[in-house]
Parts: sequence; C-alpha cells; structure tokens
Amino acid sequence: MTRSISRLLERGGTVLGVAVLLVVGLLQGTKIHAMTIDFLVVTVRFVVLEALSAVVVFTLFVGLTGALLLAEVWRSRGAFEPVVDGPPLTAIVPVYRDHEVMETSVESLASSEYENLRTVVVAEPDDEATLLRARELASSFEGVECLVNDRPGSKAGAINHAVETADSDYFAVFDADEWIAPEFLPIAMGQLLDGANVFQGRRVPRPTGTVETIAYCERVVFHASYKLVELFGFTNCRSSSTAFTRETFDRVGGYDDVLTEDLDFAHACYREGLDVRQARNCTNTMEAPHTVADLWGQRKRWRVGQIEVLHATLRELPRGTVGVRGLISIGRMCSSLLGSLVTLLLVSKLLLLLVLGLESALLLPFSLLIATVGLVALRDLLDGRIDGFGWSFVCIPLLYPAFGVLTLRSILEYAFSWDGSWYRVEKTGS
Repeated sequence: MTRSISRLLERGGTVLGVAVLLVVGLLQGTKIHAMTIDFLVVTVRFVVLEALSAVVVFTLFVGLTGALLLAEVWRSRGAFEPVVDGPPLTAIVPVYRDHEVMETSVESLASSEYENLRTVVVAEPDDEATLLRARELASSFEGVECLVNDRPGSKAGAINHAVETADSDYFAVFDADEWIAPEFLPIAMGQLLDGANVFQGRRVPRPTGTVETIAYCERVVFHASYKLVELFGFTNCRSSSTAFTRETFDRVGGYDDVLTEDLDFAHACYREGLDVRQARNCTNTMEAPHTVADLWGQRKRWRVGQIEVLHATLRELPRGTVGVRGLISIGRMCSSLLGSLVTLLLVSKLLLLLVLGLESALLLPFSLLIATVGLVALRDLLDGRIDGFGWSFVCIPLLYPAFGVLTLRSILEYAFSWDGSWYRVEKTGS
C-alpha cells in the first residue's frame, strides 16, 4: 500500500512538475525585451520576444558544444603514442547474467594489439550460466581467466576484487557486451605511462535498429553537452572503456558500491586532482537497449544514480571534508540536473514560436544538432564502429524534453520509493 502511494506521488508529481515548468517557460517566452540605440540623427529601438532570445542561446550552445565534440572525434589518432609491449595490464570484465553477450568483450580483448595483457572475467557466485560460459572462454583464449567475485552483488565489488587480487599496476575496465578496438589498449597504456592517472575513451551504442539509433543519438547529444563542462577542467571517467593505475585506485579508495559507481569514481578522481585524459576519437561500442522501456529504464537508472552520488556528497558537507574541488564537484552534478529541467522551459518557448508562425527560427539550432550527430556517425561509419544509421535520427529534437521529464521523475523516485534496486536492460548479443 505504501509503495502504491509512493508510485502515485511520483507519477502525479512528475505530471504536475512538467506542467508547471512548461507554463513557466511559456510565460517567460512571451516577455518582450526592448533595447534602444541612439545614433547621431536617428534612434533605433529593437523589440525581441524572450522566446527568440532563448533560441539564440540554445543555438550558440548547440553550435559550440557540437563543434568541440566534432573536433575531438575527428582528431587523428596519430597524435597518440601507442605502447604495444609494456608493463603487465589487467583487463577486467565484470559480468552478471551475461552468458549470451560476454563473448563480445573477451574475443575483442583477445584481438588487442597490446601484448602483455591478462583478461579477468569476474562472475557472481550464484550465476551458474555465466560462470560456465566464463570458464569456457577462459579455456578457449590464452590469457583469459575466470574469477569469482568474493563481494557478490555489485559491479564495484567485482572490480575492486579483481584489482586487489591482481599482480599488475595497470588496469582497464569494460562491460560484457563491449567491443574493444584493437588499438584502444595500446593508446590507453601510452597515456598512462606518459603520466596520466586515468584514460577514458568513447563508447557508443550500436545503432542496429530504430530504438538503438535513438540511443546512439542520445549518447552523441550527451557527449556534446559534456564538452562545455570539460572546458572548466572536469573530465568524466567511467567503469567502461577506462584505464587507470593502481596508484589512482588506491588514492580514491576504489569503486564505491553505489548505483552509478562510475560517476562516483569520476567525481572522486576530480576531487583528488588526478590527471584524467579523454579521447573520444578512440571509440568502442556496446549493445544498445532494444525497446523504449529498456532505454527509459537504463537512462533513469543512471539519473537516479547521479542523484544518489550527489546526496552522498552533500552529506559530507557538515563534516568539512569536501574542500574546494568537492564544492565544484557538487556544482557540476547540480548543474547537470538543473540543466535537464531547464530543457522543459525551453520546450515551451519553442512551441510558442511555432504557434506564432516563427518556425524558421528553429531551423538553425536543429540543423546544427542533426549535423553534429550526422558527422559523428560518419566518423564511426568510416572507422567501422557502426554499420549503418536508421531513420529515427529525426527524433533528435525530442531528446531534450525527454531529458527534463526523465530527470524530474528520477528525483521523485529517489525521494519517495527507490529501495536500492536497479533496472537491468535485456541483452541479446546483437
């Protein structure tokens, strides 16, 4: 009964919150901004609808972040000094109910150009099907072994267990369904040996269908939005397509057992002032969600996890242990959440322009948005990372209001009913 009430509060609060934000955005959009400029013989008065001003700001944001992302994605990998034969490197693949997909990561790691590589598949003790498949792969590929997680129940525990039992000082983490480019680990090791604490590549969903293409576009839009934050020194690093040193692992205390352990790890690295290097022209791929429900559930899980990490960091404030970088870290998380909610204000203003017959004002930002995604996809096509691109890319403009609704729902779920469980996406091996 209590859970039903919580769910009702979530859904009702989401509908009410979206309605309020849309109305506020509409009221803001109808405001008139006037500016007067005096020349020698004439006075010119400019009158601009606030909705048009919002479109100008949105256009500048899309154009700037898109250009920064394209510059990184299209940059030649020749700028990196790869290391093919270096110190021992342990690639960690945490798995849970992944017996149908884990061959993707293990096979691609077996084809890596890095020579001194050991791959450790970390399985859960009660997952018999995955354990069996992991042992089969370990017997089929040289340098692959199966490890049973002694801290069952979380990806963070699996990674921590693998690091603590390994003899190497360099590690890379990947998901079970991840295809890792042969040159990825040599480039990552080159960066780590050059002094980086963490190296982060780019990972994109494989756009094999309608929903999968939307997932791909959503990742491109998010990667572009990250570029603005990265201008101020914050670099994301995850628990996939990521390499790090043992020293880094020890300094941040490993991965914490939270819903989004990768986001927590990224902020921990930032608070420690570590050297995190990122290269989005070094691209791996992953299996995309195949249904709208899975896409929504996965993205909501990530958002709820972000709120959990923010909440945990805020609880440290009274203890005085956060520091300046900690405050910036909190600001980064808050700005991400608030930015998503602001998209709902923007939607009202865009709709107002459509009603007023000023749809041409939307042509430039949407064209820039589609061009950014298209040029990123072209690079991935040329590199052989994806095989094609579906028609559903035309849904890109709808991603922004979806971000707002998703964020609002995630905040309410965390406040009213989240019990620590997490949504699991169905993987088929495609």
